[in-house]
Amino acid sequence: MGSLQNEIQATLEQYVAHWNDYDVESMIALWDRDESDPIYVAEELDPLRGWDAMEAYWRGADPETTEHLITVRDLTACEIAPGVAHAFWQMGWNVYFSTERLYTKPIGGEVRTTALLRRKTNGWKFFHWIEAPLASLIQFKRAHEQAVDPRLLQKLKSKGIEF
Repeated sequence: MGSLQNEIQATLEQYVAHWNDYDVESMIALWDRDESDPIYVAEELDPLRGWDAMEAYWRGADPETTEHLITVRDLTACEIAPGVAHAFWQMGWNVYFSTERLYTKPIGGEVRTTALLRRKTNGWKFFHWIEAPLASLIQFKRAHEQAVDPRLLQKLKSKGIEF
């Protein structure tokens, strides 16, 4: 087998690819079905505990009228006990729900994600997943910084002020 980091990266990439294809059965296959009390905390929901709640969430959208684009970066992984790994990464999410009334256009954002995985005979499987959104203060600060006219940055640069 490869390094733990590479193995977890491969599992995560498979999971994200299944999310982006909205292949729920393949997503579920990357979870440890032997876990009696799996936990999934999506940033937009109260914690989901157990298979029934998690599967209802995953199956809750119509793949014909919904679209997802999930990206990941900056993965770190370490084994915290024999056969148990902790992983952390940055995750970008973009979604469109045709039935959503509040957001009638696609929306997106970024979360910090942490998960626990268990080594099984057929690879690493998730059993605990938590998404942590950026605080609204950080989101507003970044939005304001990104809205700055590039001409101001050029003026500052001419004075030796760079960011």
